[in-house]
Amino acid sequence: MRRAAYAAPDTSAKLKRLLELVEDAQANGLKVVIFSYFRDVLAAVQAALRGRAHGPISGDLPPVRRQRVVDGYSGVRGHAVLLSQIQAGGVGLNLQAASVVILCEPQVKPSMETQAVARAHRMGQVRKVQVHRLLTVDTVDQRMLEILSAKTALFDAYARRSDLAESSTDAVDISERALARQIIEEEQLRLRITPDGPRDEPEPL
Repeated sequence: MRRAAYAAPDTSAKLKRLLELVEDAQANGLKVVIFSYFRDVLAAVQAALRGRAHGPISGDLPPVRRQRVVDGYSGVRGHAVLLSQIQAGGVGLNLQAASVVILCEPQVKPSMETQAVARAHRMGQVRKVQVHRLLTVDTVDQRMLEILSAKTALFDAYARRSDLAESSTDAVDISERALARQIIEEEQLRLRITPDGPRDEPEPL
């Protein structure tokens, strides 16, 4: 469901917007890092960029090779694009050459986004890092944000009172399985789909 927006690259609104952001960065000589959880999404982005990207950095790429890819990207004068799985590039890599960060889809764990964006920030920097989250209205993206926003607000409320922070099962990070189940149920309800297929509309009287 989270990858559906990139399933048909020729008609993908997200991919079109991503290319616009990359073109704008190129016009301004800015480096871009593009994160996605999914390899096939990064493959679609790489194809759309027609080879004008470094990477992708993936989970099965050894740390030494990851750093070589980052070094090659950072060493380019002016504009360059780096593709990375968010769980691989979000921790342990220095991506401070980037001035633009693009997140292809919302992440199940907001902390994963925070860690990834933090890779592009640098001490004493003058230029701000632009962060773009690609979202589509009335889709699974919106369901995820609504659920995660409520969970984050609840966690923050309990975290302010440390003695109660662990006293509620709702005040903890939501699991991928629990979130997936909740999103699917809400999408089925919104689209009027039952587990066995589309819900029959009652015949007019």
